[in-house]
Amino acid sequence: MKFNKLTIENYKSFQFPTSILFPQSSEGKSIFLMGGMNGAGKTSIQEAINFCLYGAKIEMIYKCINRKELAKGNAFVSFELEMETDDFETIMIHRSWSAGATDTPKYKDLEEKLVVVKNGKRVSVQNKEMWQDYINATIPKSITQFFFFDGEKIQEIASDDHSEVRLQSSLEAALGIQYISRLSSDVLYLKQEERKGFVEISDEDIEYKESELKKEQRKLQSKIQEKNELNEDLENFKTEKEDAQARFKAIFNLDPESSEIVKQKEKKRIQLSNKSNQIENQIKTITEQFLPWAMAGKLFDDVKVQIEKERESQTQNAISENAKVLAKQIVEKIELPEPITEKPLTQIQKRKLEERVLLLLQQNNSQSDIQKLLNLSDRDAAKVLNKIEEIEQSDVLLLEEMIKEKSELDFEIRSIEASLTNSASSESERELFAELQNIIESSQTQIGRLSVRLSNINEEIVVLENKIKEIELEISKLYEKHNFSKEKADFIQECDAIANLMNTYMVKLRKNKVHLLQEKTFEMYRMLSSKAGLIKDLDINDKTYEITLKDKSGHEMKKSSLSAGEKEVFALSLLWGLSQTSELNLPIIIDTPLSRLDSVHRDNIVNHYFPNAANQVIILSTDTEVDNNYFKNLEPHLTGAARLEFNQNNELTTVREGYFW
Repeated sequence: MKFNKLTIENYKSFQFPTSILFPQSSEGKSIFLMGGMNGAGKTSIQEAINFCLYGAKIEMIYKCINRKELAKGNAFVSFELEMETDDFETIMIHRSWSAGATDTPKYKDLEEKLVVVKNGKRVSVQNKEMWQDYINATIPKSITQFFFFDGEKIQEIASDDHSEVRLQSSLEAALGIQYISRLSSDVLYLKQEERKGFVEISDEDIEYKESELKKEQRKLQSKIQEKNELNEDLENFKTEKEDAQARFKAIFNLDPESSEIVKQKEKKRIQLSNKSNQIENQIKTITEQFLPWAMAGKLFDDVKVQIEKERESQTQNAISENAKVLAKQIVEKIELPEPITEKPLTQIQKRKLEERVLLLLQQNNSQSDIQKLLNLSDRDAAKVLNKIEEIEQSDVLLLEEMIKEKSELDFEIRSIEASLTNSASSESERELFAELQNIIESSQTQIGRLSVRLSNINEEIVVLENKIKEIELEISKLYEKHNFSKEKADFIQECDAIANLMNTYMVKLRKNKVHLLQEKTFEMYRMLSSKAGLIKDLDINDKTYEITLKDKSGHEMKKSSLSAGEKEVFALSLLWGLSQTSELNLPIIIDTPLSRLDSVHRDNIVNHYFPNAANQVIILSTDTEVDNNYFKNLEPHLTGAARLEFNQNNELTTVREGYFW
């Protein structure tokens, strides 16, 4: 696999869309040198590749958005990586984060989007998870630390005598061992899952279930017999009750009633009596207060009309009697306190106006038209009207209905009293009356008790029948499982055999891989080390991956005893050995690998490591690491070179073609 092009937009100092091409030679090899001063954005390139492949937390992306664009409200960040697979297919991965339409975007507003284009055709968004799985399988994230690394990763491996032990899971992933281990675990998981549903069925198991079935069937027969006996007793009590009821009606010519019904009738009689007395008291009160007046009720409307007419007549007569004085006052008010006409009225005009007003006031004189029958004062008229209103608003008009309601209540009371008095007159008849009533009530009690018991028995029978069906179904399944029991047992044994075989294979594979890792690591170390004779051999434990170094005398020596340059060279050799042993055709990206090395080690790395590290090598360097002389040594192997120019004022990184020289 090789990377063809990387595009970064709005990430750190890459404010505008910036593309970096990684050209290849005619043989398909690619060694690309990217130069840049500290802070120009070399590390951003490595981060962009990782984020494009695997995504990142939105908090981290938000912090790295270009500050100028973020201040404008632009929170869009994108990475695009085009790569070529070993099958010569072109895959473009585009991953972006956007906050949408908001003036002040926050990190919580960011939403991630993944687009995959394969051979120029966009893959459905619905297959995002599938393509992410494809990316993870093609370039496992756990091993990218051995292919995309910087000086800090080299220092981490070089500084600790036991760093390889902590990297065990990643080392196994790089060597391809973890896949065999996972396959072995999957087989064992399959075995465990199969064992969950597997029960070895014996003849004794079937016999036990059949005996359980017979036991429940006997319980069912016992319950059915008990049910039949209860039904027989219930019918007997029903017959006894019906006979007693028939005798009672024949002797006393009444329907028998229970004591509870008698109590209810007596209670109702008392309630009706109380209501009747209450209505009777209301009738007495209304009769005493309003009945004499109410007898003249037909005259009320005429009286109210006459009072109103006499009031109006009296008012009009009063106006007519004082007409002259009122007419004169009205004419005087026309000019007092201020005239209401433009010119004052003349005496003739005033006299004519006064005559007209007088005529108007006197024409409504009704003294001769209305006959005064009542001749009441205003006070007496008000008393009469109030009394009429009081009578009309009283319940006196409901008196007839109240008398009718009381009559109906009294009739119902008499009916209840009649039903409570039995026709038994003699002592013997009363005793027979009580005896038959007791028989009827006792039978009814037994009928109720037996009905409840019978209902419970029926529920118990249903439960037993269901349980018997379940046991019968279990027995049927046992017979089926009995036939397949041997097949499942054989399958489980095969799982054990396969798992054991894979474990054996994994042990041998680990030994072979670790042995090859030893050879490749030591091979590169001899080429890179300035003191090739200092370490004569190294050994890697095939279980713990702990590395043991030996000097020319065969004595063990600790990694910490090496010089700083030797440690870094050894770490770089181990990384190269891993890439060779893993057989994964992945690009190697190295960020500032020479900063801590002396000139001898740098010469060896430039001349031996960079040209042979992988089919594609991307070197991120400063001008002091790969300087002019190293560039000349490396130039024949390069398929391309570029540099990052950082504008301090604009805080903007631009990619320029060609290295520093």
